[in-house]
Amino acid sequence: MSNIKLKVGRYTLGKKLRSFKRVRESHNLETAKTAGILFNPTDQTSFEQIKQFLTYLNKYKLQIYVLGYIDNKTIPESFLFWKGINLFSKQELNWTMVPKTPVVTDFIDKPFDLLFDLSLTDHFPIEYISRLSKSKFKIGRFTQEHSSFDLMFELNENQKLEEFLEHIKKYINLINHIN
Repeated sequence: MSNIKLKVGRYTLGKKLRSFKRVRESHNLETAKTAGILFNPTDQTSFEQIKQFLTYLNKYKLQIYVLGYIDNKTIPESFLFWKGINLFSKQELNWTMVPKTPVVTDFIDKPFDLLFDLSLTDHFPIEYISRLSKSKFKIGRFTQEHSSFDLMFELNENQKLEEFLEHIKKYINLINHIN
């Protein structure tokens, strides 16, 4: 049953992508004014690493919006205490696994200068948001299935979020702002 849901969800995404347009513009942390962070916290450690990355980004005086997907029916209580981090769970998906909450719609519609998709595993709701995001410069991990990112990092299956974040910090400011 969930395989059928996913196929219908992918079909819906494909239809939306046919008419999807976004303004592409290269940015680094010096030129960006806004950033969106999309992630899938798997445990308290990954949640802490995201928080440390937010602290790092705050040094650049970016306006930051954070959205996390919990691949569970409920959001763990320990995740609810973080200010400024919006979370949604399986409960906020429609039957085709498409997010149906206003927080997600708002996130998709914001034309962030930078979008960081920090998910290490495939989750259709995150892919849906990431691919339909109107962000000008998208950063995420390389996948065979889709290439909607402007800057991709190839990660092996053993790499941790901390290593992914270090790659981003190392390479993001090497990008020259050319437009």
